[in-house]
Amino acid sequence: MKKFVGLSVVAISLFATTNLNLGIGGGRSGVTHSPMKNYDFLNIRVTKELPQNRFLRFELEKSTAIKIPGIDNDTSLTRVLANVEKDFPIQNSKLTPYIFLGAGYQWVKGPYDNAAIADAGMGAKIGFTKNFDMFVEARGLRDFHNNDNHIGFLGGFEYSFGSEKPQVKQPLPQPIVHKIVYKDSDLDGVPDNLDKCPNTPHGVKVNKYGCPIDSDHDGVPDYLDKCPNTPAGVKVDKFGCPIDSDHDGVPDYLDRCPNTPKGITVNKNGCPVSFNFDITFDCCSAKIKPQYMEKIKEFAEFLKENPAYKAEIQGYTDNTGSKTYNIVLSQKRAKAVYDALIKLGISKDRLSWAGYGPANPIAPNNTPEGREKNRRVVAKLYF
Repeated sequence: MKKFVGLSVVAISLFATTNLNLGIGGGRSGVTHSPMKNYDFLNIRVTKELPQNRFLRFELEKSTAIKIPGIDNDTSLTRVLANVEKDFPIQNSKLTPYIFLGAGYQWVKGPYDNAAIADAGMGAKIGFTKNFDMFVEARGLRDFHNNDNHIGFLGGFEYSFGSEKPQVKQPLPQPIVHKIVYKDSDLDGVPDNLDKCPNTPHGVKVNKYGCPIDSDHDGVPDYLDKCPNTPAGVKVDKFGCPIDSDHDGVPDYLDRCPNTPKGITVNKNGCPVSFNFDITFDCCSAKIKPQYMEKIKEFAEFLKENPAYKAEIQGYTDNTGSKTYNIVLSQKRAKAVYDALIKLGISKDRLSWAGYGPANPIAPNNTPEGREKNRRVVAKLYF
């Protein structure tokens, strides 16, 4: 008894420090591998708070008299234990489960030897106020020297000194955010309040402003652009194709010979290489019909506006008749156009003429329509 009182005084003296909890309780324990009968015990505990919901627990225990068959004198136990406790607080709940593990020493009054001991268990605390709670726990204790196992249950009360018991931090209420849903009338993925190009056709890819993608930046969106990848700065038509002002097939930005008259064949640079008068002759005739004079005048104007050009007037026939006959006939047709150009003021030193007969047909000679197209005169241009 003196030993228990002395140890209790040591435990209580620890309350000179702050942030400590004092607990007192009692329980009942049974013993396995031993003739000892079940016994009651008193428990006094001092607990020191540590970070992260952990506690260092110092405990003193004193048993009641323990009956052992065959032994007249009563046996009693006095223990000192140091346990590490881990709490698991529950939000918005007064209940706090915990587990513990520790070791200590046991003094025996009776036929048994003093021994080192170890214990482990689990329990729960129920908070009544900020500083006062009740505890219940189940524990197993091992007596290493006497090879006894003590299984017990205990309960009691605990009071916090020096500071309030740590409270479970409650999460701050989250503000309710009402998601604003904006209308997207054209369903292009950009809401109307940000869409700078409303009414985009369905399925057309758009940028972050809701406008159709224009990959080559020519001002015509990709879904309408028939000529993608136009070089930067090139003027285009409504279809996104480079402008070809003289309609010679070479866009203006590549055309080194702009304003080429209609009917003139040009090279890749847009410069004339030949002119088709679109004159057709009757079979076996070299007479120019009046309706074709306008084309001859047009070519004469081109030569006057472009004095660097010279031209060979070339006559052709279909394959009707002999080759010799057709050569002569084609020469007459070329000479007829040549003479008309001279009369229109074109210098002879810029013109020549030749007949090629049925060579170089531009249409099949097995139909009347094809033979008519082959009876023609063209101008071959050169510098």
